[in-house]
Amino acid sequence: MGTDRYAYQSRLRRVSPMPKLLLTAVSLVLCLCCDSIAVGLATLAGMGVLTRLLGGLSPRVYLHFLKIPLAFLLIGSITILIHSYPEGTAVLAAVPVGGRLWGFDAAALQQASTLFCKAMGAVACMYFLTLNTPVTDVTMALEKLRVPRLLVELMELIYRFIFVLSETASNIRIAQESRLGYQGLGRSLSSLGTLISVVFLRAWRKADRVYTALESRGYANRLATLSGDYRPGRWLYPTAAGVALGQLLVFCLERRVAG
Repeated sequence: MGTDRYAYQSRLRRVSPMPKLLLTAVSLVLCLCCDSIAVGLATLAGMGVLTRLLGGLSPRVYLHFLKIPLAFLLIGSITILIHSYPEGTAVLAAVPVGGRLWGFDAAALQQASTLFCKAMGAVACMYFLTLNTPVTDVTMALEKLRVPRLLVELMELIYRFIFVLSETASNIRIAQESRLGYQGLGRSLSSLGTLISVVFLRAWRKADRVYTALESRGYANRLATLSGDYRPGRWLYPTAAGVALGQLLVFCLERRVAG
């Protein structure tokens, strides 16, 4: 289900989730706090390499997952990049529309690039965790860290119901495609409208049945799971320190070059 399939196949599957959480948290915080293009790109590359070498994930699969947030981040970065300027303003590129210039200057380009690189680096950090750690291991680790039980339960249920929605939409679309429901623009729009109108109702019914099944098995606001037999994974602690040191080194080098 989603990233869980790859998490269960990962070489780090049997490693304790605590050092993986630490590595993810340290790299994520530094990536966001440094507010740097170079650190964002270095984090993206570094966490990708760790996911490949330590977890054994195929580069093709990893790039496929990176494409999912890429479109959203590009759209968000473009909305930050494009501004309206009075005529005569010094800009890098612009189009005159209605007596004003629509384009971007150096400051807007810097801001949009920084945001995009930071976001991609943060995504790579989260992918390291999710592609190497099943969600049940993450929730058990959060319990050990004294995260409120209510938040952990909500995370587990929301995670499950997201994929209930996704599976329902996928099944409906497959049924529509098997009946040539997407042949031509008119038929495609009609099929898409039907998909949108039906998917939430069916997903809600399926989610309700899932919750009923939980209650019939004794669910009382707590999803009890047995703790796995993990390897300590102490070698991930110096790995986390090395990643943090590398990020800080890249940050200092960038500031020295820029200054």
